[in-house]
Amino acid sequence: MVRGVARPQPLADERATVERAMQGDKRAFERLYRHYAPVLFSYVLIPMLGNKDDAHDCVRETFISANRALPRYEWRGTSIYPWLKVLAKNKARDLLRASGRRQRLRGAFSHHLDVFGDREPSTPIEEVVQRQALRKRIDGVLDTINPRYARVLRLRLLEDRSREDCAELLEVKIGTLDVLLFRAVRAFRKACDQQGVEFDAAEARL
Repeated sequence: MVRGVARPQPLADERATVERAMQGDKRAFERLYRHYAPVLFSYVLIPMLGNKDDAHDCVRETFISANRALPRYEWRGTSIYPWLKVLAKNKARDLLRASGRRQRLRGAFSHHLDVFGDREPSTPIEEVVQRQALRKRIDGVLDTINPRYARVLRLRLLEDRSREDCAELLEVKIGTLDVLLFRAVRAFRKACDQQGVEFDAAEARL
C-alpha cells in the first residue's frame, strides 16, 4: 500500500469513494479509514509522538474531525491523504502543546488527591473503601466551585476523556476547553485553600 514514507498509494477509485463519504456513506468513510489510518499511525503520528497510545488517540481524533469536515472538503490532486496528514499533524501538535500543561494540571490535581488520602491501603478491600472516601471528599470540593469548572475537571482529569470528547460534551472549541480547564484547576486550588489544603511552591505558577 505504501510506496514510501511520505505518500501512500491512493485507492483505485478514491475520488468516487471520497464523494460518497462526503454524502454520508459510512462504508465509503470506513474504506478511507482502513486504507489511511495505519499509514498515519506508523509514518506520521508515531514519529511525532513516540507513544503508541497517544498515536492511537490522534488517529481516532483525526478521523472524527475528518468526518465532521468532509462535507466542506474540496478535492485536490489525486488523493485525500495530504488533507488527512495535515489533520493528523495538527492533532499531534495539539497533543504535544497540551501535554506539558496537562501534566502540570494533573500534578496540581493529584497533589490534592495525595493530601486528601491519609495513608496507603494495606488490603484491596481497604483500597476500595479509601478510594470511595477520597472521591467523596473530592466531589465535596468540586461541589463548591462553578458547576462548569467542576464538570470539566470531572470529564478531563477524573474520567480521563479526550480533549475532543470534552469539547463536544461541553459544546466548546478545543482552545476554549484548554482555557476552561486551566481556570477550573485554579478554582479547585482556591477551594482547597479555603478548606485548609496547602499547595507546594512548584504549583504556584498554575
